[in-house]
Amino acid sequence: MSAQNLFVMLQGQQVGPVSKRELQQWVRQRKVKPSDLVWDELQGVWQPISESEETRNIFLQSQTAEKIVLAIGGGKGGVGKTVITIALGMALASFGRRTVLVDADLGGANLHTFLGIEDPEYTFFDFYTMQKSSLNDILLDTSLENLKFISGACGTLGLANPKYSQKLHLIRQLKQIDADYILLDLGAGSSYNVIDFFLAAGEGIVISTPEPASIQETFYFIKTALLRKLTQTFHRHPELSSIFDVHGYFNDREATFSIKELYKKVENIDNDAASVFQGILRKFQPKLILNMVMQSEEALEGMALKTAVGEMLMLEMDYWGFIEYDEDVRNAAMQKKPFMIWNPKSRAAKRISQIVSAKLMNFSRLKSYLENKRLQRNLNRLNAKVEPTSQETIICSVNCLYWDECEYQNGGYPCSVRHLENTLRHWEK
Repeated sequence: MSAQNLFVMLQGQQVGPVSKRELQQWVRQRKVKPSDLVWDELQGVWQPISESEETRNIFLQSQTAEKIVLAIGGGKGGVGKTVITIALGMALASFGRRTVLVDADLGGANLHTFLGIEDPEYTFFDFYTMQKSSLNDILLDTSLENLKFISGACGTLGLANPKYSQKLHLIRQLKQIDADYILLDLGAGSSYNVIDFFLAAGEGIVISTPEPASIQETFYFIKTALLRKLTQTFHRHPELSSIFDVHGYFNDREATFSIKELYKKVENIDNDAASVFQGILRKFQPKLILNMVMQSEEALEGMALKTAVGEMLMLEMDYWGFIEYDEDVRNAAMQKKPFMIWNPKSRAAKRISQIVSAKLMNFSRLKSYLENKRLQRNLNRLNAKVEPTSQETIICSVNCLYWDECEYQNGGYPCSVRHLENTLRHWEK
């Protein structure tokens, strides 16, 4: 094995060889965790990336991670993309991360409405018509520190149907914004206008509900995104372009095809192209959040979708978790307020903070709990109306999320950590 190439173990699967530069990019994009394993050829063992002599410096140099651009899509309208985008942004901002929300539904902008802002001072239209030279000039403040947003412009035909080059230009401009996280709230559907933003962002989250129609639309969204990426990659290849015909069966929702068979066709024509194909499958890892779950059994639909995407599309989709149906979300929307502020102690708000701390911030489980307490305190400072919640006794158990890292293990007895409110407040200062 070349000294410049490495083999890594991601989610139980060996990947490689990969270059050190590629691994560094994965670390910066948080696709690789310090606990993931790398093959140490000198010692002949698998070691954590953060400990191996071969990769320790790569991980340390990447701690100053580049800004993360996340696109939130899903295919079907009404699944809560905008509400969840705002909630994720508020959680990140409350954790001290400079966050910008972007209304990328260029034909039907409404993110500002969910933020309680009727008439934004600036919109994408000001940038599009060059009244403002930079996206930084149209950033608008919100009621929460560290959180800003860019409003879309409704009813502007040129904005609603940008050319592909314009989309890429917009993404490049977004990456110039001074922020840690940039969240794109995409429009509904699986049109190429939406898909291209999803792919150009680099990382994407799909939102679905447990209903069969929503699950089907989400699968179609991911399938379309994958095929769009393959088409863009091979469209100039003289022998492969006909296989990736965007006007053929790839656009047919009912068409049955096998990614494995497609890969075999490419491999038979060009081995180098087959390696590129493999790289696309490895790097394209959409995340899934299942929303409006009313019964615990419905959460399993997320695992079913993950399995279908793996078997039929050969993609590793990361199921980030689910959010229960919560009347607080609806009540907040009726009042044109984010539910994270309306009731920071609501079930939905707690789920969002857990997802952000565990999946985006990569906190340990115990630190995640402490940071979530900090988040609730920050949101409560906005004088939100908070409904009282019942205080249930939590019994210490090996099933607790924080068991492995907790210093107060006392199985079978009331949890010590969650009742040490004064101690927790002291730790949070």
